[in-house]
Amino acid sequence: MANVVVIGAGLAGLPAAYELRHLLPSKHRVTLISSEPKFTFIPGLIQVALGLKPLEHVQLDLSRLAQRHHLDWVPGRVTALDPQARSITVEGERTIEYDYVAIATGASLAFDQVPGLGPHGGYTQSVCTPDHALEAHQAWLDFLNNPGPIVIGAAPGAGCFGPAYEFALMADHELRRRGLRDQVTITYVTPEPYAGHLGVSNVKNARELTANLMHERDITIIENTAITAVDEQTVTLDDGQQLPFKYSMILPAFRGAKFIQAVPGLGDAKGFIPVLPTQRHPDFPNIYAAGVSIKLAQPDQTRIPIGLPKSGQMAEAMATAVAHNIAVELGAIQDSLKVPTLEALCFAEFGDTGIAYIAAPVLPDPETGKRKRSYAVRGPWVVWVKAAFEEYFMVKMRTGVGMPWFENLGLRILFGLQMLKPTTINYEQTMVSP
Repeated sequence: MANVVVIGAGLAGLPAAYELRHLLPSKHRVTLISSEPKFTFIPGLIQVALGLKPLEHVQLDLSRLAQRHHLDWVPGRVTALDPQARSITVEGERTIEYDYVAIATGASLAFDQVPGLGPHGGYTQSVCTPDHALEAHQAWLDFLNNPGPIVIGAAPGAGCFGPAYEFALMADHELRRRGLRDQVTITYVTPEPYAGHLGVSNVKNARELTANLMHERDITIIENTAITAVDEQTVTLDDGQQLPFKYSMILPAFRGAKFIQAVPGLGDAKGFIPVLPTQRHPDFPNIYAAGVSIKLAQPDQTRIPIGLPKSGQMAEAMATAVAHNIAVELGAIQDSLKVPTLEALCFAEFGDTGIAYIAAPVLPDPETGKRKRSYAVRGPWVVWVKAAFEEYFMVKMRTGVGMPWFENLGLRILFGLQMLKPTTINYEQTMVSP
């Protein structure tokens, strides 16, 4: 009997646990460790921050899910991992032994890289966690009573830009609905080389559609710049420019979880985990990783360093590959090993319209610099599709479904996207990223 442990219960962790439970016979245990008591659909936190939906709408109780779907749930934060002993320490000094472990912790937030950044000891808001979204919502309510300039954007090193665009444009839409937009200026500040880059270059139409929409909504764009400091009323940029604000939401750069950084050879200097195409660690054969916690190198050389985005769809594909490959190694299924294609589809909601960004795959061919397909399209249908997908994903998490066949089929038919593919390469030697 094997014990397969999943660390993290987010957009990668919970689907990985469900897929493992589906693929493995009941004699094998699937243990889910989470520092949070609830699963949260993180993309929904923007609407929570702006008061457009309650937090409960995007959360599910993990203890109930684990009991219903036959997972061994361990609440608590992982404080140590010993690859040689194959053991995990959870706060309170509880030790869990594993045969395989899938790390899907997401990221820790590097607010400390910019003085004054972040909601804890700083002056800006965030939509990265449920607590941050609630705090951002209270600040938003206060702002509505005393409106003024808004500064939205991302810090140097950030790799997740979509939520910043969504926040800026949804805030614009909400202020217009309330009749307050003429009292507010909105400025978008980003280290991206151009608006609409979103950490992925050369996506057809993305630059034009994004910049044009921001211009239509009278949102000032300051691109290719770094935020160097924030005080109670001002965001300072690397060219010395100072932007006053009454409300500010700035996305931080990411790091890996602290316990990853503490294990020699497990992660890089920032705590991101290198993986083979099969999502297995190159040096620790019993450790897999998926989602934001893995290392993916940004191929673009930009004036200000930025990361590579890891969308929810990419995280789910990685999680599915992890579960499949562990099941193959345990002999539970007879199949080839699978690798995620890293083909990304992002639905960005902008109030009464939206833009769908498609990059297949996110990482271009290293020889040609090209992708199979990449483009962006705009329309109100994007808002409807994103809302429908959120409801669908929450149903999946309630019912214990990971990646059903019909979801793969739908992505292939509608968007030409493929989540997984078999591997014939020497995955013991080849890395996904340098």
